[in-house]
Amino acid sequence: MKHTIKIAFVLMAFSFFGCRSSEDLIYLNNAQPEELLKGLPEEQTEYFIKPGDILYVSIKSLNPEVNTLFNPEEGMQQAGTTMGYQKYTTPQGAYLYGFEVDDEGNLNLPILGSIPVAGNLQQDIEKLVQARADQFLKDATVKVKLLNYRVTVLGEVKVPGVYYNYNNDFTVLQAIAMANGNTDYAKIKRVMVMRPEKSGKRTYILDMTDKNIFDSPAFYLHPNDYVFVEPDKYKDFALNSQVISVSLSSLSILVAIIGVLW
Repeated sequence: MKHTIKIAFVLMAFSFFGCRSSEDLIYLNNAQPEELLKGLPEEQTEYFIKPGDILYVSIKSLNPEVNTLFNPEEGMQQAGTTMGYQKYTTPQGAYLYGFEVDDEGNLNLPILGSIPVAGNLQQDIEKLVQARADQFLKDATVKVKLLNYRVTVLGEVKVPGVYYNYNNDFTVLQAIAMANGNTDYAKIKRVMVMRPEKSGKRTYILDMTDKNIFDSPAFYLHPNDYVFVEPDKYKDFALNSQVISVSLSSLSILVAIIGVLW
């Protein structure tokens, strides 16, 4: 009887160890109602173009030949295919049809020549290309987008993978949301962002339950960032619970047999 009570206590201890509060999965849980949360200055949220970035450049004018040169997808659309839209939304298409910023930070375009763009925001590059296009073309309309704004999300999210962003900024919350959110085993108090830099890779640890994550330089992601959502200690218990259950069942049977024999 005493052995049975001891086993019951052991089972209860394991069950309590395996319990987890829902508060562990609440984002920004220390934020107050109607509180004004201040984060990074607006000028720090956007990404400055660097050598190696790939840009989508669309230039439309009154000259049909120029339109075909810079917008070949229009001819494809007239031919009754959606390939023109798809070619820019795949990694292969971006590298084949986008314009890469060279090592000197220049954007080399047909007719317009070389334009220095590194260190500028996306909208500023659009203005630079527009100014150059106005020198050669009549009534030209320029549109520029960054094509290689991709982020890899791994760990305790429902759909890990590589995700592309076509807006001017991209936050770690948006990246996790694109991965269909975190799993029940996620340790959202410790989300790591790894950022490639010239000298190596810099890591940041974000506590997603804390409203102060807006102050982190990694809250706004950069192209080629990695986001790792770590597993909590409860996942180890869940993975081993079946083994523990079988072991405890075997132990209880062994104790019962010993009790009968003695």
